[in-house]
Amino acid sequence: MNAVRSFAAAVLGLGLWALPGCSVPRQMLAAPDDLSEYRAFRAAAHEGARLAAAQRYLEHHPRGAWADEVRLVFDAEEAAWFEAAKTSRSRAREYVVDLPTGPHSDAARALLVLFDEHQGDVETLTLLAEARRTAATLDIESARRRHVGELVLAEIAALLDPRAWGAPLDAPPAPLASVLRGEVPPTWGGATHARRQDALFFVLPTPQGSQARVLEVTLQLWLEHGRIAQGIIQGDDLFARWTEATLTRIVDPTSASDRELVRATVTDLVSGALEATLPADSCAVPPRDGELLARSCDGWTLSMRVGTAEGEMDAIDVRGPAR
Repeated sequence: MNAVRSFAAAVLGLGLWALPGCSVPRQMLAAPDDLSEYRAFRAAAHEGARLAAAQRYLEHHPRGAWADEVRLVFDAEEAAWFEAAKTSRSRAREYVVDLPTGPHSDAARALLVLFDEHQGDVETLTLLAEARRTAATLDIESARRRHVGELVLAEIAALLDPRAWGAPLDAPPAPLASVLRGEVPPTWGGATHARRQDALFFVLPTPQGSQARVLEVTLQLWLEHGRIAQGIIQGDDLFARWTEATLTRIVDPTSASDRELVRATVTDLVSGALEATLPADSCAVPPRDGELLARSCDGWTLSMRVGTAEGEMDAIDVRGPAR
């Protein structure tokens, strides 16, 4: 009896499948791999992964149980995915990675080439901009180092102008007025001393990194009866800093060879500035203790002295002929 009932149920079941209007779940009709790949498509959360799963399903099951549904989704979303690929290199790369054989894969690869070329242009422009900034910085620092020597030599030149000696401070000759830059009041009354100080900043490049330097240069004018009688240019480590700025190298004050380099460098610089007014052939005199250079002739005297441990600064002392 039980066997009969089982056979009848089976026959009835077969009959129900064949009856018109009866809905049979597609899961029951689909092949196992059809169902598993459809489930992978439905479970994909990322848009690119979903499109990849949809393409894989359609390639494996062009007449599968869910082929129409998957094709509808793929056609709509793939077009939108390619439109997004046009907006950036990363989106174009995502399209190629997710759909290497997609309908627009060749176009997406072409986009990658274009984006790479554009990136190269951007990188080139960035490098050029950085190079220009670096060059501008180097130019600025080079100008600052040059300014050290230019200022000191301009002050020497102003003190070697015969018109400066015996002139009143309220009417200095042009070279002296230029280095004073309006810092001296127009009237001095009974004053006997005028002073101009400059703080010069510069940077020295080294393999270990840049080193900042500051040099304070002071120009002092001493007056007799209200008229210029003596000029002194001085500063702490004036000669060492001037050498560093000129040679663009660090000077070690504890090194005997560096100290000799400083003496030779500044002596050469100052000697060149003196030749027009105090030529070595006719005005040079033997230096005394502490002097690097001395000149004396035609009412002029000049002494260039190295600072001492007792606090005396490096100095260039000039006295001109009385007027």
